[in-house]
Amino acid sequence: MAENKNEAKTISEIIHQVVKEFITYLGVKAKIDVKEEKNGYYANIKAKPYAGLLIGKRGANLKALQYLIRLVVKKRVGHFVPLILDVSGYRMRRVNFLKKKALAVAKIVLETKKEMALDELTDKEVAIVSETLSQVAGVKFYTIKGTGNKKNVIVAPQ
Repeated sequence: MAENKNEAKTISEIIHQVVKEFITYLGVKAKIDVKEEKNGYYANIKAKPYAGLLIGKRGANLKALQYLIRLVVKKRVGHFVPLILDVSGYRMRRVNFLKKKALAVAKIVLETKKEMALDELTDKEVAIVSETLSQVAGVKFYTIKGTGNKKNVIVAPQ
């Protein structure tokens, strides 16, 4: 992470500047919060009327934007900087949604004694679902290959 407070502040400022440049180029007015966390940096773009545009379908635009911003930050800082980009707390809402959906599917599986599949998920989303389902007694789960890099999670009774 950062060697001292000055470097941390400088990296935070660079991240803020890069994010601002990107969203300004997109014609979006927003408030940007950048904070240093245990595992890297977290930048949240608060842009109410533009949140859906920045997030995209199932976070596709957000993932692409995060990738590009990480590249520019790396070039300006001189080394990789762990950075999570978020828009109006979308990522946290997505985590909560996945946990609730996994628990709801597990409940149905327990009641019906039949397997059910979740929508295709990324590796990170699969990890969230598997952590949630591992705490539910009476169900097991496994993944099968989906489209591209995505996977299908199958929830089954034990």
